[in-house]
Parts: sequence; structure tokens; C-alpha cells
Amino acid sequence: MTNHAYLQLRRDAEYLYAHLFNLRRIESPDALIDRFRRLFIESVEYPELGILAALHRIATSTWAEHEFKFVLNRCCYILINYWWLQAYWWLDPKFKQATVELIALIASAPTQSTSSLATERLRQLVNHFTQTDQYTILQRRAWLAEHKLSSDPKTQTVGSLIHRYPFLYPYYVMDWDSSETGHQVVRRLQTEREQQFERDLLRYTTHLLRKSNQSPRSSLLVEVENPTLLTPRQLESTIRQFAGKVEGSRTYRDTARQFIDCLKQTKSYRDMKGQIYDYLTTSIRYSKQPDYGEHYFNRWLSTQLENMLPQRDILKPNSFLLIQTCGYLIDALIANPFHKPNDHVIFVDLINNLQATWTIGLLLKLALVCELVTYNLDAIKSTLAKRFTSIFRYYESRVRGDVEWLVECLENLMVALSIHFGQGDFYFSWASLL
Repeated sequence: MTNHAYLQLRRDAEYLYAHLFNLRRIESPDALIDRFRRLFIESVEYPELGILAALHRIATSTWAEHEFKFVLNRCCYILINYWWLQAYWWLDPKFKQATVELIALIASAPTQSTSSLATERLRQLVNHFTQTDQYTILQRRAWLAEHKLSSDPKTQTVGSLIHRYPFLYPYYVMDWDSSETGHQVVRRLQTEREQQFERDLLRYTTHLLRKSNQSPRSSLLVEVENPTLLTPRQLESTIRQFAGKVEGSRTYRDTARQFIDCLKQTKSYRDMKGQIYDYLTTSIRYSKQPDYGEHYFNRWLSTQLENMLPQRDILKPNSFLLIQTCGYLIDALIANPFHKPNDHVIFVDLINNLQATWTIGLLLKLALVCELVTYNLDAIKSTLAKRFTSIFRYYESRVRGDVEWLVECLENLMVALSIHFGQGDFYFSWASLL
């Protein structure tokens, strides 16, 4: 009997999905939202009585407590992913607004009374759905679509800034949508917004170049909008850091190449770990607080390296060991605050003392080594994105003004990724300013 009840629920769910799949191709977003309201929120007047009956059977099933959230979640993505597949949906207000309205609708109260036990049970289940992880992820999709600015940006929650950081999208909004369509639309949006940021940043960098060559008396140059949340002075300093010479006469990419060249003479994995230690701590010596590492960080870094694969210390180093070690260090530096709060404090302390640009610079040095050795840029960006997503989630409900260090860190990372792994020639543009 139990198996029969579950099979009936699955048949009713598939019937409901097929209904929405068909409607989404022939009805406007407004019409679909109205249908969604009548079906899931009011659940008393719906044109197709067979669909309403199937939904009521799902709601009153013995499996409803466990299964309903998955059914409602799938119904939402059937509509949202289709809207997002439309060409350049992010430029069309109706598709963006439809996403926001649909997700908000789920948390709204019904306006019609009912004496139906099935309808009452359905409304109860929909209300419970707003407390689930599935609904939390749907809200994040709404943030991607909406990205409204409050009158005071400092009072925005960190989560509402997610649209600014496309490299986080796959790990921030995909927990409960495993469909290929869902991944496709999120990847497409990620790519488009990364490319747009890169174009805006290159335009701003070119503007700085022209401004530096402009006569003091001239006022013909049209201002270009700052594409980040950094101040103009902070952004110029960040571009100078990531595109210019950072350690004496060397750029970040120069130091990475030099490091890899030196490794060719290294005889053991233990020696390689020592070279990695020197590679990273050198950055601190070029920072505004060159003695910072001597207080605690250098000892912490040394301990991390000593504890990494000690059984391999006498082996000859290779590319696999190098990538593995860099990956361990990235995980240690960007520790998950949910699971490793003590290590997360190390990261926050780095930012507070060396500031966001220098801290991102340490991570960039590791990423460049991996990229130069394996040429697998997607894997490197994925590792960084996973780690920063855990931090972003940890602080997503906090007000931006309380964790400005995190916002500065993410903005710096966007700049660093564009300059070093994007398509624009930032090095050439910025060289004229140095």
C-alpha cells in the first residue's frame, strides 16, 4: 500500500510537471504567475480540474510531508529556467520581474477562504516550504535577477549583492536544481556578467590612462562609471597592484613564472614546501606591514605546510604534488567559517592587517602557479569560488556596513580574475601609467 501511494504521488507530480512544461511555451510570464497563484496559493479555482485534483492528492498523500517541497521546488524551476533561457532575459524586465514575483508569491497569504481539507493541507505545506533550504536557494535566484540598490548601500544585506559576483553563481544558487537546463542558464548568466564586468573594467582602466595624459586645464574627458563598489582611489590602487609591478620589478605573473623555474632544481617535496613558504611570505614583506608575518601568520603557514603529506617529504616533487599543495593552502587560507571558525579568523585577520588587495594577492599567487602548471583555469576558479561561497553564505544575512572587508575582498577578486584570466590586455593598458 505504501509503495502504491508513493507511485501515485510520482504519477501526479509528473502530470503536474507536464502541464507546466506545456503552458510555459504558450503563456506569458504574467499569465503563468496568475496560474501559479490560483493553483498553489489559493488552490480553489483552477481551470483544469484534473490538475487541481492531482495537486490535492499530492498534498494529502502519506508522503507529502517529505515529498511536497521537492515537487513545488521543481515546479518553480520549470518556469524560472525557461524564462532564463530566453535570449538576453536579463535585459528584459518582464523575465526578471517574473522571477522575483514568482518567488515572492510563494510566501504570500491566500485571499480566499475554504472548507476543503485538501486545500487547507496544501496551504499548510506551501507555508512550510518557505522555511526550507529549497526556498532559501530560490530567494537567491531572485537576488540574481533583481539586484536593487537601497537608498543607503551600507544597509544592504551581503546576500543581496550576489549579482555582483558571477564566479559564485554555480555554488550559491544551484543546490536544489540539478537539471542540465538549470546549470546551463546559470552558466550563461555567469559568463555574460563576467564578460560585462571585464569590459567595464577595461573601459575604466583606459579612462584612467587618458585622464593621466590629459592636460590639467582640459575638461573634455567624459567620466566613466566605476564598475566596482570600491572607491575610485581604492580601485586605481587595486588595478595598479594586479596589473603592475608588485614585488620590486616583477608582476604577479612574473613571480609565479620565476617560482616555477626555481622548482625545477628542487630535489624533495620538503624543499618544495619551503619554497612555497618563501614565495608567499615575500608578498608580506612588500606590503604596508612588512613585519606582519612575524607575529603569527608565518608560523601558522609553516605549520600548515609541515603537516601537508609529510610521508612524501623525501619524494621528488612533481606537478601533481604542487597542485595538491596549492589546493590545500587555498582551502586553509579561505577556511569554511561554518566548519573551521578558528582558521577563518586567520583570513579575517589577514584582510584587517594587510587589507583586501594584498590578501587576494596571496591567493592569486597560488592560482597563477596552478594555472601555469596545468593550464586548467576552470578548475582553479572553481576552487576559489567554492571557498568564497561558503564565506558569502556565512555572512549573507549581515548588513554590508558590518562586513565591508568581505565586500572589498570580493571586489578585489573580481578585478584580479579579470586582469589575470580575462581577455583584455590590462598589462599593456596599465604599463603606460607606470
